[in-house]
Amino acid sequence: MFRKIALACTAMLTVAAKPLPAPPEALAAIGARIDAECAEGRFSGVVIIRIRGREALQRSCGMADIVNQVAMTRDTRFKIYSVSKYITALTVMALVENGALSLDQPITTYIADAPAEWSGVTLRMLLNHTSGIDDLTLPLLYHYRSDHPAAMRDLFAALTPGERALKSAPGIARRYNNFGFELLADAAARATGTPFASLVEQMVFRPAGMRSASIEPPLIEAGHLVPVSEPGLAKGYNGERGALSEAVNWAFVQLGAGAVRASAADFIALDAALRQGKIIGPAMRTEMIRDPVVPPDGKAGAAFGLGVAIQSPRGTTMIGHTGGTNGYITDFQRFPDEDAMMIVLSNRGTTRTAWMYDHVAAALIAAR
Repeated sequence: MFRKIALACTAMLTVAAKPLPAPPEALAAIGARIDAECAEGRFSGVVIIRIRGREALQRSCGMADIVNQVAMTRDTRFKIYSVSKYITALTVMALVENGALSLDQPITTYIADAPAEWSGVTLRMLLNHTSGIDDLTLPLLYHYRSDHPAAMRDLFAALTPGERALKSAPGIARRYNNFGFELLADAAARATGTPFASLVEQMVFRPAGMRSASIEPPLIEAGHLVPVSEPGLAKGYNGERGALSEAVNWAFVQLGAGAVRASAADFIALDAALRQGKIIGPAMRTEMIRDPVVPPDGKAGAAFGLGVAIQSPRGTTMIGHTGGTNGYITDFQRFPDEDAMMIVLSNRGTTRTAWMYDHVAAALIAAR
């Protein structure tokens, strides 16, 4: 518990010689709210908004490590949790583009020892969360390491009939599924004969210039709690200002669903690489959002493309992913029609980011 927290706060509203591609007052309103949350101790992390390749707003505040008084910077790395699914999807799409994988092939084509009940499930269905497979990640926490093919085979052999059974017919019902992205990582590794972490490095990190991004390695022995500790990596915190506790994590990594660690600078590089077609070409980018799966029964929420969420704040098109649990909240969103992006990285598990969507969209619309 930390009752006295020195809050380091730096703020910059970028003003170039030429007018910004969004009204300064709209950006200032966004910055003012972030500043207030920083001052009140409700936010700690980095926020960056870029429009047409230029930095329009930056905020860095709080502590990456409270005990050692390490201030937050744009180079601080974070556990990005489910934003990793965007990275996994890009890796899979790059492999589809070069012919190593096919979106409409059954998962059993690549993972021969997967349960026969899953033979109608394709890679596309895993990417858009319509596979019907149960989300087995957390129930099987003690039983496997997803970076080890032999362990995955052991997992399949240990599944009960109820765990093997599909919860819905393939391709019909949308149900958010972390385990589906573990299967995608395993399929990619088996199809190429290359460990998935190496594939992500080759297909995404290296071509994008994400110099500090990495895949978190699981410890050899899973199933116990360990603190987050690594040079340059922000420590995660839960609770509110004055009653914060340092996050601890299971010594287990969801390789395809939540293992990436990255900085704001890495996401700036990723955005530029996507705009320039350095990771996948236009056809694959279109395929990722071509036929989104909407929420069931008219419920509110994002539609899902292939590894990305698709939303429309104020009528704009916003494509990205959120992530977070246990000490970290992350949010990477791109507005392709406006050539804009936002990245939020926080080491507070209580951070909220959705309020920014309408504000950013309003600024972009006003700039048209």
